[in-house]
Amino acid sequence: MRKIILLLCLCAVVATAAAESARSVLDKTAARMTKSGDVRAQFKATTFSGTTPQSEAAGTLVLSGKKFHMTSEELITWFDGTTEWSLMKGSDEVNVSNPTEEEQAAVNPATLISIYKKGYRYTLAESTLRGKPTYVVYLRAKNKKMPFSEMIVDVDKATFNPLCLRAKKDGDWLRIAILSFQNGLSLPASTFTFPTTDYPNVEIIDLR
Repeated sequence: MRKIILLLCLCAVVATAAAESARSVLDKTAARMTKSGDVRAQFKATTFSGTTPQSEAAGTLVLSGKKFHMTSEELITWFDGTTEWSLMKGSDEVNVSNPTEEEQAAVNPATLISIYKKGYRYTLAESTLRGKPTYVVYLRAKNKKMPFSEMIVDVDKATFNPLCLRAKKDGDWLRIAILSFQNGLSLPASTFTFPTTDYPNVEIIDLR
C-alpha cells in the first residue's frame, strides 16, 4: 500500500511539473507576441471539417497587444481592442462589430494563444517543424464552456516564437501557420482603426 501511495504521489509530482513546464512555454510565447513591442507576422490559415481542408487564407498580421490589423487576399480587418472593421476587397461596404474573444481567435493568433490561461490542461512534447526543434504544447479544455475543446501550439525552442497554432471546435479544426515573425516594432495607433479618408466611397455598416 505504501508503494502504491508513493507511486501515485510521484505521478502527481511529475504531472504537475509537466503542466508547469508547458505553462512556462506558453507564457514565454505569449510574451513574445504581446509584451515585446508590436509584432508583424506572415501567416497561412486553414479551416478543416474533420481532417478535410475547407478554406485557406494567407496574409500579413500586425499586432499591438489586443489590437491587430490583418490583410489577406480577400479581406482587410482593423481591430482597436474593442471595435472591428472588416472590408472585403473590391466591396463598397465595411462591416463594424464588437467581436467576441472566440471570434477574434479565428483571425488573431495573439488571442488564440492567450486563451490557455482560462481553463485548460497542458501536456508538453518535443518535435521538429520546418526543420526547427520545437516544443509542442497540447491543451484540453476542462469543461465544455471553453471556446475550443483542444488546442495545439508549436513553439520554436530557440526563440519561443510561435510556429503553428491549431484549435478544435465541434470536431472541426482551425490551423494558423506562422511563416515569419518579427517583434520589437513600434506602430502608430491609427494602424488599427479604419482609415475613412482612404475609402471615401465605402459605406459603413454598423452591426453592433
